[in-house]
Amino acid sequence: MFTDIVGYTAMMQQNEEKAVAVIRHYNSTLEKFVTQFNGQVLNYYGDGSLCIFSSATDAVNCSLAVQKDLKNEPAVPLRIGLHIGEVFFEDAKALGDGVNVASRVQSLGRENTILISEEVHNKIKNNASITAASLGHFEFKNVGKSMEVFALTNEGLSVPKRNKMEGKLKKKNLQKRNIIAALSFILLIVAAFFIYKNFFVKNDKVADKSIAVLPFVDMSAGKDQEYFSDGLSEELLNLLTKIPELKVIGRTSSFSFKGKNEDLRSIAQKLGVAHLLEGSVRKDGNKIRVTAQLIKADDGSQLWSENYDRDLEGLFKLQDEIAGAVVKQLKLKLLAIPSTTASSNIEVYNLILQGNYFYDKLDKENVAKAIDFYNQALAIDSNDARAWGKLANAISRQSWQNYVDQNTGYERARHAALKAISEDSTLAVGYLELADIKLYHDFDWRGAEQGYQKALSLEPGNSEIIYGIGDLYQGLGRLEEAVSYTKQTIVLDPLKPLYHMNFGSVQTYAGQLKEGILSYKKALELDPRFQRAHMYQGRNYLLLGKLDMALKEMRLENVEIYKTFGLALAYHALGRKKEADETLKEFTDKYQNNWSYLLAQLHAFRGEKDLAFAWLETAYNKKDSWLYWLKGDPLLKNLKDDNRYLAFMKKMNLTFD
Repeated sequence: MFTDIVGYTAMMQQNEEKAVAVIRHYNSTLEKFVTQFNGQVLNYYGDGSLCIFSSATDAVNCSLAVQKDLKNEPAVPLRIGLHIGEVFFEDAKALGDGVNVASRVQSLGRENTILISEEVHNKIKNNASITAASLGHFEFKNVGKSMEVFALTNEGLSVPKRNKMEGKLKKKNLQKRNIIAALSFILLIVAAFFIYKNFFVKNDKVADKSIAVLPFVDMSAGKDQEYFSDGLSEELLNLLTKIPELKVIGRTSSFSFKGKNEDLRSIAQKLGVAHLLEGSVRKDGNKIRVTAQLIKADDGSQLWSENYDRDLEGLFKLQDEIAGAVVKQLKLKLLAIPSTTASSNIEVYNLILQGNYFYDKLDKENVAKAIDFYNQALAIDSNDARAWGKLANAISRQSWQNYVDQNTGYERARHAALKAISEDSTLAVGYLELADIKLYHDFDWRGAEQGYQKALSLEPGNSEIIYGIGDLYQGLGRLEEAVSYTKQTIVLDPLKPLYHMNFGSVQTYAGQLKEGILSYKKALELDPRFQRAHMYQGRNYLLLGKLDMALKEMRLENVEIYKTFGLALAYHALGRKKEADETLKEFTDKYQNNWSYLLAQLHAFRGEKDLAFAWLETAYNKKDSWLYWLKGDPLLKNLKDDNRYLAFMKKMNLTFD
């Protein structure tokens, strides 16, 4: 990472005191964030610096943090350039291709810009939290070939215009410009033909580097190994999500075709992928036979197929072999093939798979069964990081749903998440679960963001991590970013109703009530019994003044608690006082011990401010997870002109817009 303060010499001549304050701000900020993102400041060059990092993601996240901080007074007009390349040392000076190119990329920038080479862009382009735009190709001095340069376009950054960019470039003569102009005209004609043929004539091509792992079929004699065949499929999916270059569809969408005799090309079209991985598993005692095949979706042809006969102890190596074959067939450029990070104990692995099978049902009884299996796994191997991570996830689910006491549950989940991280710091699940706890229980917004970003750096294609970041930004009122992340979850798992419902919530908080209703309808189209979707749809109808339609939706809600909550809202809006009061009393009597925030919403909607604030305080004291919905909650609109609301926002470390 090369940095340079723009116009520092002139600043020094005009106002020496200001220049000194600027350089101090710059130095302290750089040292702070380079250390935070696992980097090292190698050299200072007056008003610039050279830093190195262990990963492209760390370097980019550091540059974003630096530029954001340097907007504070005294503002520092910094430009940053990033490149991946070799660095060596001579007489304590850093030299090499990496240094040379990074300095040239940086030279094209203006204040408040972050420019990156194509090599860096390839590493981070699938990271949903980082956005970039190509500025074109450039011919730098003392660099043999032209290089494509990208500008980061995250919120708050400047993007330089190509025609105003200057830097360490080769000089071009007039003859060369004329040749280029002529070639450009020819290329324009060719491009026009290409666009006509490929865009207007045929416009259904999906990204070539994309895949869905369909559930492998259980071919065991007793048809009693479904948990094992599902588990193998999910393991392969998780391995592939570690590849930044590859779009991998999430489990919910891929598994939605389980047991359906649907044409593979139709499945691929619905999932938006170019390839499908499918197969079967036959398990007999300690022996397994796995058949896997990679299908090219556009014509249904088989790119690769293999049969494997193994002992169970060879399962982990087998998973790595199949993932490696996919990487080879799709011609992905990787420094290393992702490998399974699982216990070498097959009994532990088997118990984790059985736990996963029950957890995916998500109801109270089956989540408890899953926890029992994870605990059995840990009784055999207390150092298994994945078992700790799965346990943390399951207990967090119990806490969120109020299946157990939230405070007790989240503390148990925190212990399990920290154990997962301590046993294997390369596994994303521990950081993800810890971030969830910081968001939904601690309301530690900064800690949650750091945890999610760490998890995302380990598994850039994991939709659950991206979902968490979207939830965080909605809670903070950063709705544009929330929209971006929630859209990305739908791309990665398009048939998962939760992601569509969550997108509807973000749209609602952004004031797009009708659009939110469409997203809730999509969630119900995917799962007609999906909890909260009818209630949220009814809420939006209330806010739009369509009271009869709101009541209809509330009556259709599948989960009793949300149905009672919704009816209490609808009856009040309709002026049916007796029914509204009776339903509110019913809700209070049944749910006041665990659902304080919902009671605050009900009283706020009824204009009963004192009761609403009392229940908000109760929710805060109990660390009610639903408090993260506070900022922008349309049901709390009646409270926003009250000084107590501003005070409560401050207590939650939230800004009042």
